[in-house]
Amino acid sequence: MSDNSLFPRRSDIFKGNITDVKDSVARPSLDTFYQVIFSFGKYQRWLREMNFEDKKRSQGNDFQQKMSILCTEAEIPGTQYQSTLAVGHHQGIQEEFPYLRTFPPLNLTFYCDADMVILEILETWMTYINPVQTSKRQTNAYTRFNYPDDYKEIIHITKFERDTFKQSPSTVDYQSNMSSYEFVNIWPTNLTSMRVAYGDSNVLKCSVQFAYDRFFTRFNYDDSNRAVVNTPQGIVNSNDRVKGGQGGLPLGTTTLRTDGVRERGTTPYINPASNYRNRRKKMGRG
Repeated sequence: MSDNSLFPRRSDIFKGNITDVKDSVARPSLDTFYQVIFSFGKYQRWLREMNFEDKKRSQGNDFQQKMSILCTEAEIPGTQYQSTLAVGHHQGIQEEFPYLRTFPPLNLTFYCDADMVILEILETWMTYINPVQTSKRQTNAYTRFNYPDDYKEIIHITKFERDTFKQSPSTVDYQSNMSSYEFVNIWPTNLTSMRVAYGDSNVLKCSVQFAYDRFFTRFNYDDSNRAVVNTPQGIVNSNDRVKGGQGGLPLGTTTLRTDGVRERGTTPYINPASNYRNRRKKMGRG
């Protein structure tokens, strides 16, 4: 587009043949190639009453894999800004400015298995958020909310294509990669009712709505860089190496200095000069 014109010129209009852009229009993204990955790191707190180590009910998979397999519908999220209007009454001009970015809720739909593992996980998760503190059948029963850090988790939605995992021959110079969304501090807000009735048999489905703080995206990447793993202890997987950070050391380790040489350690380094007890001794206060 010309620098001195805000309107398109003839040269800006595409006048080529459809064969010139067939690689772009002939490779649409299909909505059936996706996977929801439940990267739970705190489930040992809110799922402690359920024997999640028993894989008989989950048919040989752990419960997170079963949730991923039975998640039949998901959403790629949108986003929007709340805006305010600034009006110049004397100039006769008004402008709109954003002041807050908001994120819509995430809706997931699951097939219910005959062992009701999916329902038990979701119901246990929601019960832990606001559990009954006394006997459930007492008239003076009351509830108390748990701390959000104990039940907020991470969920990933990864979009891939038909040719992402194919072993492409050397003659093919392009192959689709993956794109992922990471939902941070996510928790269930609404487990919808499920209708059961006599008549034609259908697979029972449950829909859940999740709230979260924000999401992050990464587009067109392969799996050459290993992701940081969220563990039940709330720390990263020290076996994974990432670029940058601690000079290429595994995350979760510390670097201690001894005579100017970096050494790996397993305990946090405490500077004696900043230690409270040592500072008191230095000032002669015992």
